[in-house]
Amino acid sequence: MARIKADKSTHTARNKSTRFKRVSAWLIAAVAAVSVSSLALGWLQLQSVQRAVGLQLPDTMIGGYSADHVQAVRDELDAPVIERYQSVHYFWDLVFPVAFAALIILLVQRFGGHSPLRWLFYVIAVVYAAVDVAENLALEAAFASVDITASEVAFASFLTTAKFVLFAAAILAFAFSFMLNRPAERASAR
Repeated sequence: MARIKADKSTHTARNKSTRFKRVSAWLIAAVAAVSVSSLALGWLQLQSVQRAVGLQLPDTMIGGYSADHVQAVRDELDAPVIERYQSVHYFWDLVFPVAFAALIILLVQRFGGHSPLRWLFYVIAVVYAAVDVAENLALEAAFASVDITASEVAFASFLTTAKFVLFAAAILAFAFSFMLNRPAERASAR
């Protein structure tokens, strides 16, 4: 009788584990779809704004930018282009960082095992999202100000560079967490 109960509890635990993996796989797929589509649509809209302006937008400059460059971009923006640019900042570039951070967290949770480093990887993803949103707000404030100052542009430029660094760090964090889990899985399979 005890053996039947043990077998039943083992079977129930396996079913719960299988169900959890199936649900997490669907959740990861959904969040990945939102992340990829929001990145693609936001990037296409940014490229549309960039073609209208004729200058590289600050959001896309990995190495940073100067106050003169931001002023030159602002001088080229007219009302419809500003509206398109703001829609990137207030929608697409808000959805993408949040979805991307959620995706990294879900992937690390699903494939990263139980390493204590996973909490660091979660933090990297969340900080990336926060910096990306802060960069959007800093750029919007710079474009809305009467006189663009070097200090506000330097802050926005720092956030832009940090955004790209943290994006790469989040991807590397997932890859590293995945590699950390591989030896543990091999050992448990033996």
